[in-house]
Amino acid sequence: MLSIFRGFLNSKVGLIITFVVLGVIALAFGLGDVTGLRSNATSGGPAGTTLVTIGKENLNANQVRADTERMVGMYRQQYPQLTMEEFITKGGFDQPFENRINSTALEQYGLSQGMRIGRALADTEITSQPQFKGLDGKFDRDRYKQFLAEQRLSDSDLHNELARNMMAQLLISPLMSQSLGRPLAPVSVATPYASMLLEKRTGTVAFIDTKKIPVGAPVTDAEAAGYYQANIARYTVPERRSVRYATVSVADLRAKSAPSDAEIAKAYQDGAAQFAPTENRSIRQVVLLDQKSADALAAKVRAGTAIEAAAKAVGLDAGLLADQSKTAYAAQTSPAIANQVFTAAGGAVIGPVKTSLGWAVIRLEKITKVPGKTLDQAKPDLVKTLTEQKTMLAATALRQQIGDAISNSSTIDEIAKKLGLTIQSSPALDQRGNDPDAPTPPPAQPDPVRMALAAVAFQSEPEDAPQLAPIDKEGGFALVKLDKVIAAAPRPLATVAEEVKKNFIVDRQLRDARTAATGVMNKVNKGMKLAQALAETGLKLDATKPMAANRGQLFTSKPAPPIILMFAIPQGTAKMIEAPYKGGYFVVVTDTVQRGDARGNNDLINKMRSDLGATAGDEYGQQFVRAVRNQVGVKRNDAAINALRASLLGQGQGDSPDGQ
Repeated sequence: MLSIFRGFLNSKVGLIITFVVLGVIALAFGLGDVTGLRSNATSGGPAGTTLVTIGKENLNANQVRADTERMVGMYRQQYPQLTMEEFITKGGFDQPFENRINSTALEQYGLSQGMRIGRALADTEITSQPQFKGLDGKFDRDRYKQFLAEQRLSDSDLHNELARNMMAQLLISPLMSQSLGRPLAPVSVATPYASMLLEKRTGTVAFIDTKKIPVGAPVTDAEAAGYYQANIARYTVPERRSVRYATVSVADLRAKSAPSDAEIAKAYQDGAAQFAPTENRSIRQVVLLDQKSADALAAKVRAGTAIEAAAKAVGLDAGLLADQSKTAYAAQTSPAIANQVFTAAGGAVIGPVKTSLGWAVIRLEKITKVPGKTLDQAKPDLVKTLTEQKTMLAATALRQQIGDAISNSSTIDEIAKKLGLTIQSSPALDQRGNDPDAPTPPPAQPDPVRMALAAVAFQSEPEDAPQLAPIDKEGGFALVKLDKVIAAAPRPLATVAEEVKKNFIVDRQLRDARTAATGVMNKVNKGMKLAQALAETGLKLDATKPMAANRGQLFTSKPAPPIILMFAIPQGTAKMIEAPYKGGYFVVVTDTVQRGDARGNNDLINKMRSDLGATAGDEYGQQFVRAVRNQVGVKRNDAAINALRASLLGQGQGDSPDGQ
C-alpha cells in the first residue's frame, strides 16, 4: 500500500533531506510522497515540550504532532484505511522528524554563510504547481487560498517552508550522484565485491515443525488466566468508532436524471449540425518549398501522372488524409484551402496553394457521403449524454447544498430531512473499517464505504460538524457524523477462553520446538551429523534437505530464510532461525564454501564499479549533513521524543508530551 512512502524513507537521499523534495510534493500529493507543512514553524510556534534544539531554533512536540497528523491525513486521501500505528511503524514519525532536523540545520548553516532565498523564488515554485492553475492554465489565487485554508497554513508559513527546502537543496544537490556524474569505483575496489557475488555454498536444513511437537497436558484455568494477562494486547479490541451517515449514490441520481422528450428535442435542435448529412473526403497532398517546383508537379498530375509517382520522382511522399471532415481538414490547413477541396469534384487537382509549410499540391481521391441522423436515430446517444450531464449537475448541486448546510451549522438530521436522505448507523469500526465483533472474519478487500466512514470517524471529534467523504470512483459520497467513541479494551477472558488455550498450546509447542532445535544445533556444532542429531530428538519430523546457491541470488531474488542464513555462518557450523507465523525452527548447516573469482569477468566488475560509484554522492551528502549538524549544534530530548511517539500510538500515560 505504501510502497512509494517506504521506498523513499528507506533511500539514502530520504535519510538526508526529505524536505528538499517533499516541500513541493506536499503541494502536489500525486507526485509520489507527502510531508507536513507546519504553521508557526519558524516563528516560535505554540507552547510545548521542546523535542530538539537545532542551533537557535527549538522544535516542540505540538509542531511535530501537527506535522504527523497532517501527513497521515494527506495519506488517507489515497489510502483511507491507513492507521496512525501503521504510519509510524513504517517510519512516518522518526524519519520525517530526523529530516526536519537536517533541513533546519542546513538552513541555519546556509544563512550563516550569507545565503538567502528570495520570496520571488518561492513564488515561482508555488505558481508552477498544476493544482494551483485555473482552466486557462494560469495561476489561480482562489485555488491557492483554498489549499492554505485546508492545510491551516498562512501564505508566509508556506513561503518559509519552501525557502528552507530550497536552501537545503542548494547545499546538498551538488553532492548527489546525479551531480557528480555517477563516478565509477576503482577496479581494485570493485573486484572483491564482484567476487563475493560468485561465491557458491551448499548446505543442509532440518525443520523442527511446531505442529509435530506433542501438545502436552491440557491447559489449566490458572495457566490460561496467566497467559491471558501476559498477552493482554492480543485479546484487546482496538479503539472503535461508530458514525451516523447517509450515502448518495451516482446510480441513484442517474436513475432520477432521465431527460424529458422536450430536453431531447432541444438537444437535437442545438446539435443540428452534428446530425445533418455531411461528407468526408480522402485527400493526397504534397508540400514543396517553392512555387515553381509545385507548379511543375501539379502540371504532371493534371497530365495524368499519379500524384504518388510525381512526388516520389522529386524525393517526396504524397501523404494520404483519409475520410477527412471539412472541419478537421480546415484545422490542419486553413478554412480557405478546405473550401477549395470540399467544393471540388472527385479526382480534381487543387493548387499549388500557399500553406504555412510551403506550396501544397492536392488531389481529391474519394468523396464519401455520410447520412444524417433523424431524432429517433440520435435519441439513444442523446439520452446517454443528457443523463450523464444531469447526473453530474445533480451531484454537484447536492454537494453544494450539503456544504452550505454544514457551513450554517445544520445537524445531520436537519440536512437529511431537508434533502430526503436516509440516515444509517454503522457498527463500531476499527481504523481499517472492519467490525471486530462481526461473526465472520473481515474480507480481504475492505468495503470502500466502511473505509471512508472510518477515515472520517478517526479524524473527527464528537463535537465536530458532519463531513462529506467520497465513497467510490464514480463520484458517490457520504454525509458522515461521528456518533460514538469506544475506547480500546480487552475482551473478557470468559469470551476468549478457548482461543487463549489454543494460543497457549501453540506457544508451548513453539517453545519445545526451540528447545529441540537448540539441542540439534549444539550437537552438530560438536561434530554430529545433522540427520543423526535430528533423529535423536525422538520426534517424527521430515528428513533433512540439501540446499545450494550463490551469493548473488541474495540480491536478485527473494531466497528463503535458510538460504540467507547459510551465507552468514562458517563452513561446517550450524545455526537456527525461527520460521514465520510460529511455524517452528530451521536448523541450517553450511557444508561447503567455494570462493568466487570475478577476475576476467569484465561485465560483472563494471556493473559493480557503477553500483559502488552510485553510492558515493549519497555518502558525501550524509557526511556533509552530519558535519553541518555538528557545527550548528543539535540537542535532543529523547525522553520527550519517545513520549510523543508513544502518545501518537495511543500508548501514552499521564501527561501528554506537549504539555497539555
